[in-house]
Amino acid sequence: TRRNFRLNSRADQHLTFTWCAHIQVEKHNETVKQNRAFLNRLIDVTSLLDRQELSFRGHDESSTSSNKGNYRKFTETLSKYDSVLATQFQSSAVFSGMSHSIQNDLISALAATVSDEIRDEIQAAPFFGWQVDETTDIACCTQLSVIVRYVDSAGKIQERFIGFFDVSEGRDTQSVFEVLNENMQGYNFKDKLVAQTYDGAAVMASALNGRKVKAIAPSAMFVHCYAHRLNLVLSQGAKCLSESRIFFASLSGFATFFSKSTKRTSFLESADKTMDDDTLDCAKGFVMKLDDFEFVFMLYTYEQIFSETDVVFDIVQQRPMDVLFCKKRRSEGAFQAIYDKAASLTSDPCDEPMRKRRLSQLQDPKERYRNLYMAILKCLMEQIPLRFSNLESLRFLELVNPGKFADMRDVFPEEAFQSLLKNMELDSAMPQLYKLLSLVATIGATSAGVERSFSCLKRLKSYTSNTMGQGRLSSLALLAIERTLVKFLEKTPTWYDKVTDHFLKKERRAEFTFK
Repeated sequence: TRRNFRLNSRADQHLTFTWCAHIQVEKHNETVKQNRAFLNRLIDVTSLLDRQELSFRGHDESSTSSNKGNYRKFTETLSKYDSVLATQFQSSAVFSGMSHSIQNDLISALAATVSDEIRDEIQAAPFFGWQVDETTDIACCTQLSVIVRYVDSAGKIQERFIGFFDVSEGRDTQSVFEVLNENMQGYNFKDKLVAQTYDGAAVMASALNGRKVKAIAPSAMFVHCYAHRLNLVLSQGAKCLSESRIFFASLSGFATFFSKSTKRTSFLESADKTMDDDTLDCAKGFVMKLDDFEFVFMLYTYEQIFSETDVVFDIVQQRPMDVLFCKKRRSEGAFQAIYDKAASLTSDPCDEPMRKRRLSQLQDPKERYRNLYMAILKCLMEQIPLRFSNLESLRFLELVNPGKFADMRDVFPEEAFQSLLKNMELDSAMPQLYKLLSLVATIGATSAGVERSFSCLKRLKSYTSNTMGQGRLSSLALLAIERTLVKFLEKTPTWYDKVTDHFLKKERRAEFTFK
């Protein structure tokens, strides 16, 4: 009987302990549920501010401040209509979610979740290429911007922003390579990288020429930005002749003359004749330039050149541009048309009024300007093979010449074709053709995509927020630039859980894990 009594007592104690443990678990899980619900709302506020590129913090966030910053004001306003926020603000002494460190952790968690999605898309893609460019921000830090280009599982070309990386301490070839190698390891670039595109002014393009990257990623062909190649053709072509250098120096004087004085600018707009003596003296000098035949001749010549190259610039800066189309435009547009137009405007220099010059008596003025014109074109033409020398390695692009697809678009609209490709699983039925098309689409012709990130950088890191940390800057930029992807991910059922998992990688005082 005693033994039975002891057994019953132990059983009762066990049941009591089990029940108490159950109550504690339920209480714990209820707290976790409330904390996660509160955290979900903070995630929404953080995501909204990120996507809209709004500042988070205020100069004074004390309780008496009239402007506590967007993050605090948004959450306080929402708490008027949301019981979860209101309850947490009133009762929680552990986790209010308002500290600067919590804000930074939420931003990092959101960015990490988006980066994971980009990484998964790249893993599913057959190839990818990267575009790299650099710029100097408002704090005089050199920021390296990286964008990846690939064809996703739906057959659409994607250009995704990876981040900004501070390379102020070393802008040489080795330093930039180490930054890329370190930060792109998670993207399996050694096996999947097929193209590397750099700005024409970057150290990677001039010194490295892609060799270091190609040493560890053998399939990564080097593609110099074609928009910048054209720019280099024009700039180098304008420097090769003394007449060209003098012409552009004189031409820049016009802009300087008007830009340094609002009065002169107003005069230009209203033709006001009341000017001081110094201004009139400068203006007379420019009038004499406009009467000089050589200056006018050069003006007409470069007007014809730039009228053609402006069209090419507009084309190569467009996002859908590919290498083959750049090559086609460069070869067919050429400079023969420029010569014909300029020659028709300046065919007879003797008909234009000109002052006496110290010309050689053995040289006809018309012949001299003809030689000058031909020399300008020659300098430009000599620059083309130097800047577009590797087009032969891209001859395979002719296999899928997009110029031949124009007539088919009316018969097969793009959306219908994409649907047919996916629904009929033609990508798996013709895998080699699909890989070829993906390869062609992955090779970018320009770094115009990466340059778009610089405008976001200027908005995020301004004079009023020039001390922003590098990690915060890169995360904010990622969420702002990839706002469409963020909106898509927010609609997925696992969005909050994924962000929370990244948020919990740091130890938290509040409870967020269910038992």
